Amino acid sequence: MLTRLAVFAVALLFLDLSVTAPPAAAQAPGVTEKEILLCSYQPMTGNESTYFRMGKGADVWYRNVNEKGGVNGRKINFKMVDDQYNPSRTTVVVKEFIERDKCFAIANPLGSAPTAAVIDYIAENKVPLVGAGTGAAKNLEYPSRYVFPLYPSYNTEGQDLVRFAKEQLGGQTVALLYQNDPSGKTHLAGVESVLDKYGVKLVAKEPYEKNELDVSSQTIKMKGANPDVVLCSCAPEHAARFLTERQKLGWKVPVVVVFFGQSPKVIELAGKEAVEGVYFSTIFRRPNSLDPQMRQFVTLLKKYYPNEEPDAIHMWGYAGAQVVTEALGRMPKETSKITRDGFVESLESIRDWKGGLIPVVNIGKGNAPEHFLIREMSWLVVKDGNFEVFTPKWAK
Repeated sequence: MLTRLAVFAVALLFLDLSVTAPPAAAQAPGVTEKEILLCSYQPMTGNESTYFRMGKGADVWYRNVNEKGGVNGRKINFKMVDDQYNPSRTTVVVKEFIERDKCFAIANPLGSAPTAAVIDYIAENKVPLVGAGTGAAKNLEYPSRYVFPLYPSYNTEGQDLVRFAKEQLGGQTVALLYQNDPSGKTHLAGVESVLDKYGVKLVAKEPYEKNELDVSSQTIKMKGANPDVVLCSCAPEHAARFLTERQKLGWKVPVVVVFFGQSPKVIELAGKEAVEGVYFSTIFRRPNSLDPQMRQFVTLLKKYYPNEEPDAIHMWGYAGAQVVTEALGRMPKETSKITRDGFVESLESIRDWKGGLIPVVNIGKGNAPEHFLIREMSWLVVKDGNFEVFTPKWAK
């Protein structure tokens, strides 16, 4: 016969003790009392390594924030890993970010093809993807609340190029040199979508492979088509090669280059004479602007990366990182209250914010199409080896 003490002990085994010991609050991946882990795939080496300028730009801002104490007392651990702009490698890198490193978010990564390869996996795991350096359609139109595109669609930019060719330059015919990847193909789709609207004919469309710098044959073919204007959906190195070939042929055709090709490298590689009078679309002010935010950017870039010449690609990372830290700063200070979903909601709360390099940030609620960090495009023209602000006729 059990003693009273034994009966009491047995009864305890059947009690649900959870009512007296509440569970510990769930802690978001990548968040501690001292830091927040943000991860980013970047082309640090390989043929596209020039685009690593985006990662450096983001790193500049995060290092500046950390020197000032971080965000709500937490330092930003910005982990960049080299994917060589190789989508298969990007897949491995991102899997490690999420499953091994337990990152809080993927921030300021680079590349259209790399992002297209991993965006499904990132969204399925409900990890915020903020400010990817791509204007390809998949990223911009992705039906997920966790995706925050950096800048306007390459499709929209392609449409703007046709408008510029017709309304600014009076072109009736255009040729297009484009990178044979998601970014270039999206530009092509944008160009083709408004040809009838503007009464413009596309007389040549020449692709190039991103790992092949020689575009001489494409240049000769386009010249043979005799377009009024050439549109160039090109990386800086390829834009420079095309402009060099154009100069060799004595071809004076007006040229309009997309914003990801806007870099001092174009002038450095092709020479001032070859680039004189070439137009570039852009999403930022020029680096020599007197705007205080731009001056701060130039100063900080020189501080942390003294050998870098500031350009638009540095600005992509820097400006996107500023939006990231603004959203983090709006979140609760308590570690237990910081969540990925809360970060998404904090990003969506940003309205009429003018505290960064982007003139005004307005992020809507919804999926990727409502989440753009940057929405407005503007224009530059090269004069005497410098990028100067250019206002098209319709904006005056």
